[in-house]
Amino acid sequence: MTDIVIKTISEVLGTSINEDTSQDNCHAWTSLQHFIIIVALEDVFDISIEPEDMENMKNVKKIETIIKRYKQQKND
Repeated sequence: MTDIVIKTISEVLGTSINEDTSQDNCHAWTSLQHFIIIVALEDVFDISIEPEDMENMKNVKKIETIIKRYKQQKND
Protein backbone atom coordinates (compact mmCIF):
# COMPACT_ATOMS: atom_id res chain seq x y z
CA MET A 1 0.00 0.00 0.00
CA THR A 2 2.85 2.41 0.75
CA ASP A 3 3.98 2.30 -2.88
CA ILE A 4 0.49 3.20 -4.11
CA VAL A 5 0.17 6.08 -1.63
CA ILE A 6 3.58 7.46 -2.58
CA LYS A 7 2.90 7.07 -6.30
CA THR A 8 -0.47 8.82 -6.02
CA ILE A 9 0.88 11.73 -3.98
CA SER A 10 3.91 12.07 -6.26
CA GLU A 11 1.67 12.27 -9.31
CA VAL A 12 -0.52 14.95 -7.72
CA LEU A 13 2.44 17.01 -6.52
CA GLY A 14 4.53 16.49 -9.63
CA THR A 15 7.61 15.66 -7.56
CA SER A 16 9.31 12.66 -6.02
CA ILE A 17 8.44 11.90 -2.41
CA ASN A 18 9.19 9.17 0.14
CA GLU A 19 7.75 7.75 3.36
CA ASP A 20 9.02 10.74 5.34
CA THR A 21 7.35 13.37 3.18
CA SER A 22 4.86 15.70 4.88
CA GLN A 23 3.19 19.05 4.35
CA ASP A 24 5.91 20.55 6.52
CA ASN A 25 8.86 19.40 4.40
CA CYS A 26 7.42 19.47 0.87
CA HIS A 27 6.92 22.92 -0.67
CA ALA A 28 4.66 21.48 -3.39
CA TRP A 29 2.16 20.18 -0.79
CA THR A 30 -0.08 23.25 -0.54
CA SER A 31 -3.60 23.43 0.88
CA LEU A 32 -5.09 23.03 -2.58
CA GLN A 33 -2.80 20.13 -3.39
CA HIS A 34 -3.78 18.51 -0.09
CA PHE A 35 -7.41 18.46 -1.20
CA ILE A 36 -6.44 17.04 -4.60
CA ILE A 37 -4.34 14.35 -2.87
CA ILE A 38 -7.35 13.33 -0.75
CA VAL A 39 -9.62 13.10 -3.80
CA ALA A 40 -7.02 11.07 -5.70
CA LEU A 41 -6.55 8.67 -2.78
CA GLU A 42 -10.31 8.25 -2.41
CA ASP A 43 -10.49 7.26 -6.08
CA VAL A 44 -7.49 4.92 -5.97
CA PHE A 45 -8.60 3.11 -2.81
CA ASP A 46 -12.38 3.36 -3.44
CA ILE A 47 -13.06 4.98 -0.07
CA SER A 48 -14.72 8.15 1.21
CA ILE A 49 -12.65 10.02 3.77
CA GLU A 50 -14.37 12.03 6.51
CA PRO A 51 -13.40 15.72 6.89
CA GLU A 52 -11.89 15.21 10.35
CA ASP A 53 -9.55 12.56 8.94
CA MET A 54 -8.63 14.78 6.00
CA GLU A 55 -7.25 17.33 8.45
CA ASN A 56 -4.96 14.72 9.99
CA MET A 57 -3.55 13.41 6.70
CA LYS A 58 -0.48 15.64 6.75
CA ASN A 59 2.23 13.06 6.06
CA VAL A 60 2.65 9.80 4.17
CA LYS A 61 2.70 7.59 7.28
CA LYS A 62 -0.49 9.11 8.73
CA ILE A 63 -2.21 8.85 5.36
CA GLU A 64 -1.36 5.17 5.17
CA THR A 65 -2.67 4.56 8.70
CA ILE A 66 -5.97 6.29 7.94
CA ILE A 67 -6.44 4.50 4.62
CA LYS A 68 -5.79 1.13 6.27
CA ARG A 69 -8.52 1.90 8.81
CA TYR A 70 -11.00 2.82 6.06
CA LYS A 71 -10.16 -0.30 4.07
CA GLN A 72 -10.61 -2.44 7.20
CA GLN A 73 -13.98 -0.83 7.96
CA LYS A 74 -15.06 -1.44 4.38
CA ASN A 75 -14.14 -5.12 4.65
CA ASP A 76 -15.92 -5.65 7.99
